[in-house]
Amino acid sequence: MSAALVHSGKAILPELHPELGGYAARVLSRRGVEVRLGARVTDISDDGVALSDGTVVPARTIVWTAGTAPSPMLADLPCAKQGGRVVADECLRVPEWPGVWALGDCARGPDGKGGFYPPTAQHALRQGKVLGRNIAAAIRGEEPRPFVFSALGQLAAIGRRTGVASITGASFSGFLAWWMWRTIYLSKLPGLDRKIRVALDWTLDLLLEKDLVQLQAERSGQRERVAVG
Repeated sequence: MSAALVHSGKAILPELHPELGGYAARVLSRRGVEVRLGARVTDISDDGVALSDGTVVPARTIVWTAGTAPSPMLADLPCAKQGGRVVADECLRVPEWPGVWALGDCARGPDGKGGFYPPTAQHALRQGKVLGRNIAAAIRGEEPRPFVFSALGQLAAIGRRTGVASITGASFSGFLAWWMWRTIYLSKLPGLDRKIRVALDWTLDLLLEKDLVQLQAERSGQRERVAVG
């Protein structure tokens, strides 16, 4: 059983350092995953996946992923928008609409460096705190404060206790990056009881063998077996 990863860019994980994207591609290749770059999916059929470069990748199981998109509800709003998101100023206010604020995935706010803040959770959480204080300040007749934040970094797990991470400019890969990813994920879980359950489950996963289940299905006269962890 072979696998293929199709990406339209020049490298996978473009949000991270190019060296980390290259490391992830090499790890996947060693595991038998064919990494196809610079191509887009144009059609999916019973024969497989057709790519923009004219090739067809035979496939029976297809997993499609996509980035975030603003809510279609924003399209009906009369305020200014860019890329489907509501334009906001540095204080998260919507220009020309007093009392209207925007943050998170639906907002397009300046980052003070000539660009815009990305629609990620680490930005949205902090925007929510600043926006709450700004609304309270507006009620008191005070000036709001601008939202200023530099991303702490990004992490990604690539399976089999391996990951890549870029934290405050430093790059990590392998087991250490995977461990950091799980540690940060664990710290963000709500409630102590949930943290303990997940921590115990992950600890047992490190010490014990995986529990595999075999599924059998008939397709086109052939028996297909899939092992699921």
